[in-house]
Amino acid sequence: MTQPAGPQPQEGFGAPYDPPPGAPGPGHPPPPYAPHPGPYGPAAQGSYGPPSQPPGGTGPAGAGGGGRFRGRTGAIVGAVLALVLVAGGGVRFALSGDDDGGKPAAGPTPTAGQGDGKSDGVGESDAELATRLDGLREPGEARVRWVQSLGVDLPARAMGVYGPWRAGDIVAKAFYRTVSGYSMSDGAVRWSVRLPQDICGAPTLPTTDGRIVVVTEGEETDTGADCSVMQMIDLRTGKTGWTKSMPNNPDTQRRPAMAANGATVTFARPGQVHTYRAEDGQELFAAQPRGCQSYSFVSGPRMVALANCAEGHEVQEFDPASGKLKWRYAVEQGWSVEQVYSVSPLVVAMGKGDAWRLVALRDDGTHRSAIDLGTRDVDLGFAGYEVRCGGYLVVSRNRDDCEGVAADDDTFYISTKRKHVEFDVDNRIVAFDLDTGRQKWAADAPLGRRMEPMRLDGGKLLVHVAATTSRGGEIATLAPTGGEPRTLLTHPAATAAVEAGMTAAEVDYEDGRSLLTLPLVGTAEDDEAEMSTKTMLAFGE
Repeated sequence: MTQPAGPQPQEGFGAPYDPPPGAPGPGHPPPPYAPHPGPYGPAAQGSYGPPSQPPGGTGPAGAGGGGRFRGRTGAIVGAVLALVLVAGGGVRFALSGDDDGGKPAAGPTPTAGQGDGKSDGVGESDAELATRLDGLREPGEARVRWVQSLGVDLPARAMGVYGPWRAGDIVAKAFYRTVSGYSMSDGAVRWSVRLPQDICGAPTLPTTDGRIVVVTEGEETDTGADCSVMQMIDLRTGKTGWTKSMPNNPDTQRRPAMAANGATVTFARPGQVHTYRAEDGQELFAAQPRGCQSYSFVSGPRMVALANCAEGHEVQEFDPASGKLKWRYAVEQGWSVEQVYSVSPLVVAMGKGDAWRLVALRDDGTHRSAIDLGTRDVDLGFAGYEVRCGGYLVVSRNRDDCEGVAADDDTFYISTKRKHVEFDVDNRIVAFDLDTGRQKWAADAPLGRRMEPMRLDGGKLLVHVAATTSRGGEIATLAPTGGEPRTLLTHPAATAAVEAGMTAAEVDYEDGRSLLTLPLVGTAEDDEAEMSTKTMLAFGE
């Protein structure tokens, strides 16, 4: 069993350690799988699974604990492919396309309706579509608040979406070269910031004072553009602040892991770890102990880092105010840390070959328990359980952006792999005791539906029940003892087709309202279909 290396709060910082030949490189645990599409509905949220090692060891997808409206994105998996078709989804990846520049601009957009696309070739605006669908809802079904289409013609390639991030009544997201803030009430564009280069990194969560720092491509090199230019944006107003360019290092991975902790933001990639005050960009410290290369930090209330050190992989925690090392946990030899599923309590996912294990740590970094989740199938993800990390068909350097897991002080929740059946139990949510690692209970999803955990809400587990082609999705709760889900919000059956079209959408719920956000854009077959792609869908009173 893995043993903690013990608290070492006085450890100094120094030059990073280069791993020995044959050791896994920092920041190179396996990325997530592409989905295995199901027969119906956004379901297609299905078989992602935490990662297994691909050829070349591209960067990881991560998972975080605590807080919704989280970020996701990264480089497209299998970028060498010119065409990828996903059954039922018609997903296409074309690798060439037009890139247009632009100058940074911030401020309110001229009209609330800007960005509205057309719906399904019938000439409807997003507002008209939302009104029509809302008029078709049955008693007991949630109000359709607004719909947001892509509304722009992107370069001919698929790209991930960063966000959504919440700040007051604003929900923001970023993709390609634009960061935009929308009203949670009606979807109106409150502000939009145009950036000169492609966005290539961002934290999963915003800072506690409502700021986000995105990273764009910088200097073009012989091996491509480096992901190195940081830009701060106030999510409440859309105003841009400080910007910084990181030195190009051709020997490191280009895309950084970005993390927000309190009012700070950290840029991390092997050999380059820098923490800044988000408000003004003042550098605070470089949290990297001697003999280690920190390859990822995670967003949240605790500053948790993943590192490759002289003796193997480690999980570390730093004081976000001073950068002092609080403790370090040595991962068992041969195992690597692949995601952080929860920050508080701290639960990390580890892999070794085909084996998959969760390890829970106490607040002081000592071992709490281990949960064996079985083996992973090289082609289909994990045999028994499903977790969706890093968005849809994308690889993220962040390690805290997984969906389908949740944790409270005593229990960890995860969903089983779906069976793709219509008249039987499709999957279950399983609860594990974090003190013993043993299963506590399992709750069946409604017949023919997929159900996955979202987060804890008032002592109950908030869950999402996926839509089918004829039934809208649902937000529900499970009691601490399991049992049957109790529905809080039912999406209208009239919107089922729209939901089904938003393959693998991230689902968030707050204050009686739900929001679906598409994690991948630019996959349509033609420009008209691309511009009318539904990227956000909001429900509730």
